Amino acid sequence: MNTPANPAAAIEKGLFHTPFWLAPAADVFAQRSVRFQELAAAENSQWRDYLALLGKLAAAQQAVAAKHVFALPPTHQGHTVLPQAALGEVPADFYVVLAGLLAEVGTQAPQNVQAELNALAALPRAAAEALASRVLTGSSTPEEQAATVWVQAALQIIWTAWAAQLLEDAVPPVQERTHCPCCGTEAVGSVVFASGDLAGLRYMHCPHCNSRWNALRAKCPTCDSSGGMAIQEIDIDAAVAQVAPLLAAKAESCDVCRSYRKLYRLEKQQYADPLADDLASLGLDILVGEGGYQRAGANPFLLLGG
Repeated sequence: MNTPANPAAAIEKGLFHTPFWLAPAADVFAQRSVRFQELAAAENSQWRDYLALLGKLAAAQQAVAAKHVFALPPTHQGHTVLPQAALGEVPADFYVVLAGLLAEVGTQAPQNVQAELNALAALPRAAAEALASRVLTGSSTPEEQAATVWVQAALQIIWTAWAAQLLEDAVPPVQERTHCPCCGTEAVGSVVFASGDLAGLRYMHCPHCNSRWNALRAKCPTCDSSGGMAIQEIDIDAAVAQVAPLLAAKAESCDVCRSYRKLYRLEKQQYADPLADDLASLGLDILVGEGGYQRAGANPFLLLGG
């Protein structure tokens, strides 16, 4: 996390300062890769193959991010600090980043994925950027669904690199806590820290730029209601492998708006990742969905209907 180096600034904030916003870690993709690999190893169904592939993708994201220097775009040009993702404006770096990512993943991807990667890599720049714009605005077609995984991953690299360059004070607190104050993307879930100055605090997690921002645990992060909140979970034997995602994964449901969003208690699983663990705990979605609650917050790697 970027924090002020000036002691006077730290004193001004106070000894018990709670940061509203946390920048993504420099190795966020590497950490996610390890987590995907752990979850894949613990998965008994064929879903493990997809989790393992995403582990390779996250490792490729880290490798590509390390090879580029991303110039921070003008900030505070609209309702968000960084360019708002949903507006569909494709960064100038996108095509080069996508090409590098596909090349990096292509050396590790299974045979059945190679044709998909090759087809995407063969797209002319204009076509690839048009696809990226549709992905950002949520207007891609069902036929493009598989390609969106790789496009989203390339876009994540860029927005995450931008967010990592921001100082804490560059992202002022906002009243609305559902969407990322940096890029405007809806939170995929949240984490509750287990130790340190942030112990017990909930931070929402952005699936696009990997920022985190503070939100009161007593309120629904979707409708801001303070009533009707409940925690739902699947009972699990604590003796199972500690990598099991259900040790940390909970669902915060709201009887006011009838939505739910996942929460991960890091005291139960310190390496839980809101994107990776989400994909490894879909049984929790089934349980809560059967209760009549609608999922809030999209995971860019959760392919529906495919």
